[in-house]
Amino acid sequence: MRRLIALALACLIMAPAASAQSFSPGDREQSRAQNRLGWEQMRGESYEQAVKHFQKAIAIDAEFEMPFYGLGRAHMALKQYVSAISALTRCRDLYRALVGRQFSNQQEAQRYRTNRITEIDEMIRQVQSGPQTIQAQDQLRQLQEQRRQMQDIIARGNHVTIDAAIPAWVSLSLGSAYFRSGQLADAEREYKATLEADKRSGEAHNNLAVVYLETGRIAEAEASLKDAKKAGFRVNPQLEQAIKKGQ
Repeated sequence: MRRLIALALACLIMAPAASAQSFSPGDREQSRAQNRLGWEQMRGESYEQAVKHFQKAIAIDAEFEMPFYGLGRAHMALKQYVSAISALTRCRDLYRALVGRQFSNQQEAQRYRTNRITEIDEMIRQVQSGPQTIQAQDQLRQLQEQRRQMQDIIARGNHVTIDAAIPAWVSLSLGSAYFRSGQLADAEREYKATLEADKRSGEAHNNLAVVYLETGRIAEAEASLKDAKKAGFRVNPQLEQAIKKGQ
């Protein structure tokens, strides 16, 4: 069964991030440069080198979410799940801390959102340059939707607070890190958080079905698998058979 679960759980490749401007522009640019190098190493499957670049990015700007996400993904690739959980939890908490943040004026708010679009555009390029898997295509959809929403806010130009949520890809990766470490209750919580942020995440529905199967909740597993298919996710036939056998 564990071999089946490993096959059924898919992993995200990239993810975007954003941060309030409590740093100097020079620091953030240097951190971005190290973060880009980290993702280049990830694409080449040089995960230990990727860890070093992400750690350098964090040392430069400890409030930048994206390197924490990358660090978590690199640790996942190295099967260092405790370290992955630590990095991804920090990434999640940085996003959570942004919700409701007050800017001193509209100009500062607009500058933050413009910078965030720049970061989203960078991540779109990274996703497009990698393998075009189902997961990558879904992530690209999420990025483009996030960019559209941010452009709408900039166009209105009358908001001085951040109305943000933890991105789906962060919760999804954190859920997978918890699952790999055997913490199923925590994995379930994060997969559900993924769906709160993005109900169209077929991967989250699929992975939640795996958790339900592992914990003997066959009816819930079947329902989640149907939702995964409805979202266009390519379900592992072995997983589907295992759920049917459990009925």
